[in-house]
Amino acid sequence: MTTYDYLEFPMKFIEWCQNLSEASLLGLVLSLVGIGLLMYMRKARRSDQASNEAIQTQNADAVVIALERKIELQNSAMAILGERVSALEEYLEMLGERQQRSDADKKDRRFYQQVSVMAGQGMAAPELAQRCGISASEADLIMALSKKAH
Repeated sequence: MTTYDYLEFPMKFIEWCQNLSEASLLGLVLSLVGIGLLMYMRKARRSDQASNEAIQTQNADAVVIALERKIELQNSAMAILGERVSALEEYLEMLGERQQRSDADKKDRRFYQQVSVMAGQGMAAPELAQRCGISASEADLIMALSKKAH
């Protein structure tokens, strides 16, 4: 290979261009400009797509953050509701137990007759309340009624 072999292609290209008519040469230049313009537009479109994708990613990230926050708020609300339901269950259980005790405490007529007899025998109201499992005010009432009856 000679020292000038690398210049062979450019020289042949220049000779080829010199043999072209002005219209052909103009067409070739315009074609090259068109190809360059297409390549530029393609690159611009890719960068637009990349920026759109970046914006969409940012928007998606913001939506994800907002949704995560909403889920956290809903979880805390659910926890509060769970606590309230538990408290209500405990309250209902307590009311049920009270109702059962109240039903059990409902005394029949004979019970109050026996309490009245005990009051008539001179038993004090606090002792009567304690022995019979009635309130102090109820014992006082029974004492007053038994005094009026005798």
